[in-house]
Amino acid sequence: MRPGRGEAAFKLAAVGLLSLLVAFTAVPLLVLVARAASAAGELGLWSLWSSPATLQALRGTLVTSTGAAAMSFVLGLPLAVLLERTDLPHRHALRAAFTLPTAIPPFIWGMGWVALANPRAGLLNRALGAGTVDIYSGFGVAFVLGAAGLPLVMLPAAAVLARLDPSHAEAARDFGAGPVRTHLAVPVRLALPAAASGAALVFLFAAAAFGVPYLLGVTATPPTPTLTTRIYAEMLMGPAGLWNAAAYSLLLLAMAVVVLLLSRLLGRSGRTALLSGKGLKQRALQLGPLRTPLSAAVIALALVLVVAPLLAVALASLTTPAGDLTVSHWGRVLADPRTLSATVNSVALSLAAAAAVTTLGLVLSMIRRRSAALGHAAELLAAWPYAVPGTVLAIALLAAFSRDLRFVFFDSFALVLALANTLWLLLLAWVAKHLAFGTRNAAEGLARVDPSLAEAARVSGAGPLRAFVDAVVPQLKGPLAAAFTLTFLTCATELTLAVLLVPPGRDVLGTLLFELQSYADPASAAVIACAFVLFVLAVLGTRAALVARRVDA
Repeated sequence: MRPGRGEAAFKLAAVGLLSLLVAFTAVPLLVLVARAASAAGELGLWSLWSSPATLQALRGTLVTSTGAAAMSFVLGLPLAVLLERTDLPHRHALRAAFTLPTAIPPFIWGMGWVALANPRAGLLNRALGAGTVDIYSGFGVAFVLGAAGLPLVMLPAAAVLARLDPSHAEAARDFGAGPVRTHLAVPVRLALPAAASGAALVFLFAAAAFGVPYLLGVTATPPTPTLTTRIYAEMLMGPAGLWNAAAYSLLLLAMAVVVLLLSRLLGRSGRTALLSGKGLKQRALQLGPLRTPLSAAVIALALVLVVAPLLAVALASLTTPAGDLTVSHWGRVLADPRTLSATVNSVALSLAAAAAVTTLGLVLSMIRRRSAALGHAAELLAAWPYAVPGTVLAIALLAAFSRDLRFVFFDSFALVLALANTLWLLLLAWVAKHLAFGTRNAAEGLARVDPSLAEAARVSGAGPLRAFVDAVVPQLKGPLAAAFTLTFLTCATELTLAVLLVPPGRDVLGTLLFELQSYADPASAAVIACAFVLFVLAVLGTRAALVARRVDA
């Protein structure tokens, strides 16, 4: 094939792929806006938004999201400094502990705090007296979501602190700054925009959350409704409530746009000189007599925010309604046909989503490298669904595919796209939502690929495809495996999209966990949650061992 034809074929295939992505990601959002505007003409959008119930839900969203963002910022920035810039002991273990919430759904952390701080039967209230601690409140929602979002602040700030140019410290010393100011005040000031940007993302993460606000806010006294729980209440009313839910989702979408713009501005304002490559190793600040008390405080914080909720879930999974300890119902729950069916559905859908995200991410990254115009379109199509709250994405897909779509070709045959009330719609949502994982990891991997290996393969007579498979793909195993693993773990017990999109009579682990904890059997839900946590720890441990072995080799 001549180069001109090859380039034309590439552009045609790329445009076709991007058109499919537009049809399944951008078009549903446009349909959502159009349907909500149409409903507004009949019902009055402003009257719906200004109703007391909507204002109460909006106030609950703002209060809990602001509280979660403030908590993550107040704790995340000091933790980043202590773990990255000082000689605090056990830093690697503590960093791993505080990063764990990124791999475990917030709903499970909420379950742990229910087991700890239920006003009647929580472990803390058994020890301190009934009603001493009550997690069912707006404060409880903000606390759990703030703890779950803590890595979104800590990790970006730690990354900035780890890569600061040593010239900043040298300049501070030249101007007479002491050790504390040199090693803490100056780095903190430079890491502050990254931490603030992360806090803005925590705000959005909390505003888009559904499971924790439903678990801790709806049944609180007084209740703390949020926009996501209000949308869910409308969805329970069936098709009649879909357009009210669409109108509420527009509020959530507008909030997401504002917060993302703010986060981007904060990130840009904090750009500074960072090390690339090995550079000079930063010298850790010696804590001296403060080393022991600060270490004890950080360990205690890890125990409270990370260890205690997980231990509470484990204990709840071993406790009978009468308060006795037993492992017998582990076998009963895990062998239950409904649990097995939900597990099979979740694993199959998660594997399919992970494979699609990894493959599409690689293809879109290659399009981005070969064509600037198409690359920008590919980047936008991959990034925006991840930035949109899951509730909004679910409502958009329901609005677009609530009816079967029929396409007739040449008056000879018809293609019917029937996604409503099927698990295929959930799979589509997961792929769209997490496509950014695949593109980001593939782009980073392609940037480090050695092109000489592919050139050598071509010189040896291999075609373009064979050279790519034999010479390029092996260099991408690490980034692609990371994208696959992250997508699989994220989807396996994803809750918001699953609760809104899974049809009645079908279960995935997220919907089963939500139903058992909220309505039926919290002890059985604890078994499923505990099993998932053990699975996550096993996957993360195996991956860490493989990475360490690769480094040693």
